[in-house]
Formats: sequence, structure tokens, C-alpha cells
Amino acid sequence: MKLLYLLLPVTAGFQIFFQTSNPTQLRALSNLDNAESSKWSQDFTSSDAYSKTHAIFSSMRDYLVASQDPKGSRSIAPLHAKGLCDLKFSTKDLEHAVNTDFLDAGQGTTKMNQGWKMRPVGEIRGSSFDDARLTFSDIQSSIQMGTVIFNSAGAHIGTTVAPATLAAVDALNGCVGGVCCNIYVTRGGAPTSAPPHTDKQDVVVIQTQGKKHWRVFSPPDPGLKPDADPFARGKADDDFPLHVLKAQGGELLLDVVLEEGDVLYIPARFPHTTDTVDSGPTEDDWSIHMTFGLDNHVWDLDFLSLRRFGLMKSGVDDVLLGSDGSNDVTANYCVGKVNELDSGVRDWLYSPLPGGLLEVDVGARGDAEVERGVGVVAESVMELCCAVDSNCETLGLEMWKEAVRQFQKSGQEVLNGHRDMYLAAMEESERRAQTGEIIGSGSMTQEKIDRLSLFRVPKFFEKFNAAKTELRVWATNSGGGGGGGEENTIPDDWETSWPLQVGDQVEAELGGAFFPGSIENVHANGLYDVTFFDGDKEMGLGRNSIILKVKPVVQIETAGGAASGGGVEKKLTKKELKRLEKENKKKDKAGGWR
Repeated sequence: MKLLYLLLPVTAGFQIFFQTSNPTQLRALSNLDNAESSKWSQDFTSSDAYSKTHAIFSSMRDYLVASQDPKGSRSIAPLHAKGLCDLKFSTKDLEHAVNTDFLDAGQGTTKMNQGWKMRPVGEIRGSSFDDARLTFSDIQSSIQMGTVIFNSAGAHIGTTVAPATLAAVDALNGCVGGVCCNIYVTRGGAPTSAPPHTDKQDVVVIQTQGKKHWRVFSPPDPGLKPDADPFARGKADDDFPLHVLKAQGGELLLDVVLEEGDVLYIPARFPHTTDTVDSGPTEDDWSIHMTFGLDNHVWDLDFLSLRRFGLMKSGVDDVLLGSDGSNDVTANYCVGKVNELDSGVRDWLYSPLPGGLLEVDVGARGDAEVERGVGVVAESVMELCCAVDSNCETLGLEMWKEAVRQFQKSGQEVLNGHRDMYLAAMEESERRAQTGEIIGSGSMTQEKIDRLSLFRVPKFFEKFNAAKTELRVWATNSGGGGGGGEENTIPDDWETSWPLQVGDQVEAELGGAFFPGSIENVHANGLYDVTFFDGDKEMGLGRNSIILKVKPVVQIETAGGAASGGGVEKKLTKKELKRLEKENKKKDKAGGWR
């Protein structure tokens, strides 16, 4: 595949060097409004420190919009820019963040014939508050064994990381449902810091210290392994070494070494692998980079989910799910028959919803223009539906418009929630600058504990998850009426109290934030093992760290042995239901540090 190198002006006396495999879409990258970016930085941080970060993501928005054709199908390529960003986040900054808050970290691990998995960093050393905290010494010890990862760092670290993530959210301006910033720390001399894998998000990588070698490949042909999720190759139990990647059609697109200030964009589904063989041995040589995940697929904001939920709402079986085409709100839509479709249709399904659909402040465009955009997306998904299954021709445009509006509403709630979360982190950072750090400044009061990011951040993810759950509830409520009154026996707090079983779709805590996953194992002591959407695993979670995504519908056994109700089959008597509810609430009250 032929690569193009293009030199574009960005600011006076500053230039950006792009490498890409798709020259037809580069025109958008020169449209950088630095006056607007400077104003944003002044308004939100009272400095110009984040104007370049805002400008980077403003140009990324233009690139993402230009990558989609009028119907929404996306054709996109990775990008590499040298010396573009001035964000600073060093080993010393990391040490300060760990020492002044209650942060969680994970570590990527690999085993023979398996994919990349996560394990926690640090151990609880006692029963006190300080004994449970991650320390910088934990990081120094763990980094010798692999990359240390701070998930959702933008929500937890109010200095540098939170304002940079907010800049990304605002500059992207409704092009994505949310932006999540993780921090990756790798020692020098690691021959493989991350094996070949794919991600569910588009990612923008900004190197803030040291160097890291990246290789980015074209997506392999999903039809060669249809039961593998294209968004999670090389994770969990999917063995995905380089020779398998290449045998399945992955071609090397980029081979670059990121240095401080360099930027790399990798679209979702594009495999990549990293190492730090050229880095030095000291802590100041550690490779540190921020990865900004552009979360559309995580929040169901793609054509695959729009089509899927629209069919569910209309009571139409999905030919892409299961051998009988049966509907299942908990199914992984990205495995199986969808990967055997014609590549054009499949890539269209996997494309995110068009940029701008989630824009909250429409300004001069007005309601009529917004509604026209809804109509365009509705016509597009209707055509896409018919391309997959001709039986969908009976579904009308108004139904699809309703579906698009529901997705628009859900996405805007998630987007606004992300803004609020990063603003809260910045406000807390400013408060500490004025009144002193929480940790190390006397005894820990309840007021101080509540301000720690460990407790502040999950409240926001609960709101995101509620928006996602509401979308699924809309889809599963076909308006067919009915059902008996047994659903009323389910407690109002079913999301956090209902007993879980293997296979349940959940949102579970990882690094102080909540992410989609499924229950893999239920322990006799009431703890659960969870596999996350990207293949990461977390073992031994308490019920108070897990949110059930789909409301259960209980089948109550009658005297004759028959069951009433529908949905998830849990055959309980009313007395058993009440007893389980009480037992589960007792477990929650007894919860503590896990």
C-alpha cells in the first residue's frame, strides 16, 4: 500500500508531518482554527497551555467527518504527526498524582496462546486507608514486568490530564460520544510492551516522555475468523501473534518511533503493537503516553447498533444473530454472521454514526437543519438494513427517524456527562491548589474521602450507563403491551442488587470507572469475575462494583409447574425473590475495600 507524506502549516513557525495511506482525506487537516483553540484554552484554563491540544482534536474532527461518505460509511487511515503537541506529563508528574490521590492501575500481561489481559497493580497491605492505596513503589516494582496502565486518567488526575481530555471533547464537538484518556507507562528496553491487538475505540496517542516504537497494520479479514470480535483481536483468549495477523491479511501501514510531542492516530479495528527497545534504563527514560479513546462503539453509537436496536424496537428478528436469527439484547453484535458479509456492507455497519449528530449547541444551523441530518442518517440505516436483509423493506422511514433521535439523545447525555466529569476533576484540582492536598494533610474525614477520584468518578459513569441502559430499554419495549404484573416484584435497585449469573451483561468497575463487560464466573463467596468489552478481566469483584445492564423479567412458577412472564429465565417463587433481594442487600452493606 502506497504511503503519502505531506507537510502542512499549522501555526506560525510550526509545521506538522503527516504520514498516511489515504491522501484523499487530508484536505481537512489543514483547517486548524488556532484563534478558536487559543480562546478555548484561555476560557477554561486561563492560559495557552492547551491551545495546541485543542487544535489537534479540532483537526481530527475535520478528518473524521471527511472520512465518511454521505451515507455514513467510513474509509479511514492511521496518521502520524511529529513534534505537534506540547503536553507534558513526566515520571515526576505521575509520582505526584499517585501520592496525592487514591488511584488504581492495571498491567497488561500475556500468556502462551492467549491474548493480552489485565491484572491489578499493587496489593492491599493492611486494613487502614493508607494500606489500601497504590504507591509509587508499587509502580516501580510492577513496571519491570510490563506496561502499567491508568484507565480513565482524565477523570482522576485534575492537572494536565483532565484539561487535555476536556479540550479533546470540546474540539471534537459532537463527533464522538465521549473521550476517555488512559496513561501508559513502560520501562525502557521492553521488547514487546503490547502484543498485536485491536481496540474498540479510535485512539489518539500523545507521547509525553521517552520513546515508544509503534507498528500499525490494516485490519485483517474478519471473514477468516468470523467468531472473533474485530474490535478485540489479541485480547482475552484470542491468540493473535504477528504471523497470524499477516496470514489474515494485515498489512504494515506505519512503523514509527514516537518521541515527546509526537501524535499518532489509530482507527478502531486497526491492529498495532509496541516496544521500547531504543529507550534508556532510568525512570526519566520511561515511555509515558496518553491515549485518548474516541468512544463511539463503547456507547453503541454506530450503524450496527442503530440497525440492531431499530429491528428490536420493530419486533423484527435479526438475521445476523444466532442460528435462528433470534433477538438478544445481551449478544455481542460483532461476532458471527456479520463478519461473513460483503466487506462494503460490513464496514458500513461498523462505521460510527456521522460526526456532528451529537452536537448539542447547533447554533445557526437551527432545528430544521438538525432534523434534516436525522433524516439523512435514517435513510442511510434503512438502506443498510435492506442491504443485509430484504425483509426489512417494510420498515418505514419514520421508525428509523425515531431510532436516530433516541441514539442522538443517548449520545448527547453521555457527551455532556463526560464534559461534567472532566470539569469536576479540574475544579477539584483547583480547590486543592488553594486549600492543600487531601492526602498527607491530616486525618481523612468523610468529606475528604468523598472528594477522592475513586469515589467521585463512578457517579459519572453511573449516569453514562443509565443513558445506555435507557437506550436498550427503548429498543426492547416494542409497544406490544402486556406481560403480567410479576415485573413489579423486581426491586427498584435491580441494577445493583439483583443476583448475577454467568453471561449477564454488566458494567463493572476497573480503575475507579465503570466499563461494559459480562460475568464470566460466580464464586461461592458472592464475588464475581468479569470479562470487559476489550478482553480485559477483573477477578473477585463485589456486587457493589457491578451494574446489571438489562432488567430481568422473572418467570414465576405456578402451582402446576408452568411459568409466567418472559425474558430472562430465573424460576423463583415470590418468597425466594424477596429472600434473595434481602441477602444481596446485606452483601452490599458488608462491602469494603476489594
